[in-house]
Amino acid sequence: MSNRESFAQALTCFADPQKRNDYFHLYSDDIIVHGYQGIKPGLESVRQFYYAFWKVFPDAQVIVEDLIGEGDTLVARYVITGTMHENFMGVAGTGQRIELPGISILHFRNGQCFERWTCSDSLILLSQIGGSVADASR
Repeated sequence: MSNRESFAQALTCFADPQKRNDYFHLYSDDIIVHGYQGIKPGLESVRQFYYAFWKVFPDAQVIVEDLIGEGDTLVARYVITGTMHENFMGVAGTGQRIELPGISILHFRNGQCFERWTCSDSLILLSQIGGSVADASR
C-alpha cells in the first residue's frame, strides 16, 4: 500500500468511531509528533492524545484539501470538523461545531509515519468554541 493509500485509509478510520483504533496503523511505534502540546515520543502518547480529542469531538473527521507527495514525505492541508461535547481548553462542552484548518508533514519509513510536523490555529479554535486565551491557560 502506498503512503497516500495508508493516509487515506487512516483518515477513514479517524472519522469512524468503530474503526478508530485502526487509525494508529498509520504510525510506527517510535512516532514523534511535533506541534501538539503534551504528545511525547511513541505511539502510546499519540493514542492518548487522540482518544482524549475524540472524547471532546466524537464526530471528528478530517477533510483533506491538498495532498502532496514526494518520496517518503506527504504534506496534507486539511480541515478538522467536529462538534464539541466535553470541556476543552477551559471551555465547557457546548455542542459547538468547529472547523480547524491545519497542515501536516508526514515522513514515512517502511510504510508507516515515523515523524509528523503539524501546524493548526488554536486561536481560531478558541474563537469558535467561545473561549479565550485566558480560558485555555486554566
